[in-house]
Parts: sequence; C-alpha cells; structure tokens
Amino acid sequence: MIIHNNGIIKCQLKDFIVNEKINLSFFYNFYLRIIKTKNLLVNNLNNFLESGNFLNGNNNYFLLFILRKENTTIFNVLLRLSKIFKIPISDFLFLGEKDKYAITYQSLFLRLNPKNKEKIINAMLNNFDDNLRFESYNKDFILSFIGIVYNNLDSLKKVLLGNEFLITIRKIPTEFQDFLIKRIKILEANYLPNYYDIQRFGKRLINHLIGLALNNKMYYEASYLLLCIYSNNENSKVKSKRRKIKELLLNNKIDEVRNLRLSQYMDIEKIFLSILLKERNYKKAWKNFPYKFTTIFKDAYKSFIFNSKLNHFIKQSILNNSSDFISKKIQLNIPENEKDFINQNIINKINNKEVKEIFKNWDNFEFIFPKDLDLIIYNEKYENYRDYFIRPIIKEFSLSDDEIFENYKKLNVKFFLPKGSFATNLFYYLLN
Repeated sequence: MIIHNNGIIKCQLKDFIVNEKINLSFFYNFYLRIIKTKNLLVNNLNNFLESGNFLNGNNNYFLLFILRKENTTIFNVLLRLSKIFKIPISDFLFLGEKDKYAITYQSLFLRLNPKNKEKIINAMLNNFDDNLRFESYNKDFILSFIGIVYNNLDSLKKVLLGNEFLITIRKIPTEFQDFLIKRIKILEANYLPNYYDIQRFGKRLINHLIGLALNNKMYYEASYLLLCIYSNNENSKVKSKRRKIKELLLNNKIDEVRNLRLSQYMDIEKIFLSILLKERNYKKAWKNFPYKFTTIFKDAYKSFIFNSKLNHFIKQSILNNSSDFISKKIQLNIPENEKDFINQNIINKINNKEVKEIFKNWDNFEFIFPKDLDLIIYNEKYENYRDYFIRPIIKEFSLSDDEIFENYKKLNVKFFLPKGSFATNLFYYLLN
C-alpha cells in the first residue's frame, strides 16, 4: 500500500495491473512461429536446432512466453524457472522489470542453444499442461508459451513499446475529487518530468553505487555493497543476514555462507552468492552474473546522473524565467567541463560512512566520472538519449464511491506510458 496526501495506491493486488506492450512485427527480419501443442513444439525445436542455419551470424532462436505474475519479483520467478528448466538464469531475457505488489503481464524470452535444447524439451513436457501453460505451486505466476522467435538479439531488445496501466486509486477525499479531475484533464494535454523513480535505486537506495563500482571494475567493492550494506527500509531478518555475510566476507570465510538461509527478499543475493561460491573469484562472479541483473546496477548509476541533470535543468529554467524548457528529446550529453557539477550532485549524496570507507581511494572518484560517462552514454550498446519530459496517454477514467473506504471516492484510470517511464511520477502529480 502506498499512501499519498489524497489517495491510496496498491490497496490490493487487483488495484494495480500492468500490461507490457511489444511490437513484434516492427523488424523486417523478425520471425515468429506460433505453436499450440507439445508435439508441434518438440518437432519444431528438433528441426530448427538441427538445421545448418542455427545461430547463423548474429541471429538467435528464442522461446517466447507471456509471464503473468503477482506479488513477486521477476528475479524470484527466474530463480525458480532456472531450477525447473535446469538451465542458467542467463538464458532468460526480459524487457523490463515490473512492480512486485501488482498483477503484471510481460514477455519472457528463453534463448535456445544445442546444450539446453533437451533440458527445455523435457521441462516443458513434464511441467506444462496440454495448452503449454505452467502455473507455479503457490499460484503467484503463470507462464504461457507463445512460439519460437528467430531474430538478432539487439533487435529483440527494441520491441518494447511501453506499458499500459489499469489502476484503482482509493480513499480519495470527496472534497478533492473535482481538483483531481481537473488535474487529469491538464495531464491529458501536458508533459511530465520523466524522472527515474526511487525504485530504480533499490530498497536500500544504493543500486547506483554498485553500478559505479562495476563500471570501474571494482568487483570486491560491488560485492560488498550488494551483500552487506543494509538500510532501515529492510526488516530485522534481512539486516541480520547481511551482518553475518559481512562478518564472513571480511574474515575470508565466504564458504560458510552456504549454511545461511537467506530471506525471500534477497533473491539477487542468492543468485550472486551461488556463482561466487562456484567461481571463487569476485571478478569472475560478476562476469558470470546474468547480464540483465548486472545492467540493473549500471543503469541505476546512469539514472542517478539523469535525474540530477534533469533536476538541475528544471531549476535553471525556472530561475531564468524560461517557459520553453519542455523539449521533445534532450541528448544525454555531459561534457568534460561539467565535472564539477557531477561531483557536487552525486558524490555529496553518497553520505553513508561505511560505503565511503570501502572505497579506499576516495580522492580518485573525481577522475572516474568522465571516463565512466563516455562508456555509458556514447557506447553503441546504450541509448543515446532519454526524453526529459513525457506525455502520458490517458485512455479512460471514472470516479465512483469507494467500497472499501466509506465516504471516500475511488478513481479507475487506464493510461499508457512509453518504455522506461514510471507511473509513480503520474501519481505524485495527481495526488500530492
């Protein structure tokens, strides 16, 4: 449940529904074969993988699924699917992380290769029903098979268009309802600042620090941050586990972590520790950590810079009485001469003493940002720009009596946001 000044979001699971929107037909070289039976699936897998064109050039074969989940994270789902299919988590690809406390629908791709083909066939024959559908034992996710995709990996990552939200906002004061409708009308014709929301930085708000360490090949420091640092946002069990891991890590007894029963809220840590115990090396552990998980931290660092730049940009525009500061797109171009801005707005926000202490050569931080930003912003693997402002597409909304909170109103609203945008920005505007 998220409480705002004039309403409540996520009062119950069905109040927050997210549908991922993808466009599979956009790319001319995109091939999808829809499959509806187990026999047809097995025949196609054998035919595709035995053909001489398998993994030809940059193209790959993937199985495409639709994942419905509720009250769980994508990482927890992948951890369990990895055990069911008996394949590495790195064989899975998803296009965007979705809210935990919500009902969400998203695409999930499973990369095919000669080594995992038989395992995948066996898992689907043994665990999926006749409609090629798998439901978890506690019913928190359902995986529905769609078909086989043939496409190059870079194009696959671009099929995401955005997300459609169906949201119920509850406990809206009656006296606020007219003002709320007025705000929605304004929102239909205007832009919102496209901040990365706080969830991008993790519950402990240190994802960007882990990304900073990884971008600068500080693998021990990144491991320490991931495993040991705790915050007041975490419960006592998680804090206790992190203290114990820290003790083992600092005393070079990481093997004993096998005896710890980590909390359900430490899914990523479980995955990383399993790899670390196997590799016996921090650098190798991060190199073998699923790419999608690693990019969460690197993207968080990029997000922190973006938010700082956007905030600075808006403040300067207001100070200069500029009304023309909402542009369609503004390149993430942070030149060398802005090093002081970056230092003041990022390093000064890193005020956790324990975090500072683990980066022994703290003075060198002022020299790593330009190099780091070159890697993030100008490398062809990353997008070169992000919209500073976005216009949400409000599809429909209705206001009625709230059946849960007596004498209050509820708002049902359906809207679309482009990829990478956060619905929480819209709620901040509507309800505060």
